[in-house]
Amino acid sequence: MSPQDELAKVQNLYLMQMDVWKVLDGRIRSPQKVEEARKCIRQFKKLLKEVDWKYMGGEDVYIELKQMAEEADVKLKKYS
Repeated sequence: MSPQDELAKVQNLYLMQMDVWKVLDGRIRSPQKVEEARKCIRQFKKLLKEVDWKYMGGEDVYIELKQMAEEADVKLKKYS
């Protein structure tokens, strides 16, 4: 993969993260938005496995994003 492709993946991760947190922070809480957030977090986890952590700023950033995905998943399950 080219550096541009990797950076695009990282950018997508951050955009997905923002969308999920809008739901988790309670700003948007409709059942439809919760389901969209669940789908988004599944895509987030998949993309996180594909991206090279060196393009994120380091392995610590990768670990933090991985933990965030797990926390978001747990919180979204509470909205069921």
